Amino acid sequence: MNASQESKQADSDKFFQGIGIIFGAVRLHESRQTTVEIEGETFKLKQTNILRRKLLPYLKKHPDALLYLRVYPRFNLNSQKLWFKAIAFYLDQPESTQVNQFLLAGVWQYVPQLPNQPVMSIYRNRLRAGEKVENIRANHIPLKGFTEAAYRYRPKSSTDNPHRRKFYRLLVSLNPNQGAFEYLMTLDSTEDIPPYIKKKYQPQKPSQPDFTKKVKQMNFSLLQKTALELRNAGFLEGKVSGKGVTKDALSTKVQDSLSNHPEAMKLL
Repeated sequence: MNASQESKQADSDKFFQGIGIIFGAVRLHESRQTTVEIEGETFKLKQTNILRRKLLPYLKKHPDALLYLRVYPRFNLNSQKLWFKAIAFYLDQPESTQVNQFLLAGVWQYVPQLPNQPVMSIYRNRLRAGEKVENIRANHIPLKGFTEAAYRYRPKSSTDNPHRRKFYRLLVSLNPNQGAFEYLMTLDSTEDIPPYIKKKYQPQKPSQPDFTKKVKQMNFSLLQKTALELRNAGFLEGKVSGKGVTKDALSTKVQDSLSNHPEAMKLL
């Protein structure tokens, strides 16, 4: 079954997906890391835990095995390199499949990490058992030859962003020599984005500095200098200024610090 046929047999509900078949020489290295060579190009290859228990013993008996792999494509935004996560391997080509053909289903948009290159953003549909939301990462894959306008988030003005987010199901092909995917055809598109795992970002509250701990780490001569400067500035007479600054507020913090160095009171 090729990617197009898999799409037709999918549930009526849309979901995020990236999957395909590759064929190449799979190698197990001394570091126990695996790679796959496709048409002379080498890509990093990871596996699900279940598959790894089957694949590693096979590779030890058959080094440089030529295998068909069903994989999820992954793209590292930092290194700008494509790699794969295998979920199954076969000695013979699965029936009705096309090698190097993939189904990508996601949102076509720009992301901050690649501001000048649109990507197909493939989000996670659901959490697996034991997973935490904060550990979930979206998969952003560049695509060549897809000319639809990409969505770009603009928080200040909706009038500056005429393109709405759209969910696409695309048939694409892998070009191993370029380490990239190339657009073949659109299977579906809609502005009705399927539900997916979203992280809730909570703004961090500024922490209050612990003056007692800080003063313990200070050179005492520096504390003496600070005390002298406070006195010369008129701190004791309440001659302080600044937004939110009061004599009482400063006094409380200084007295708290000096409680660990009572000899410094002589300077005040």
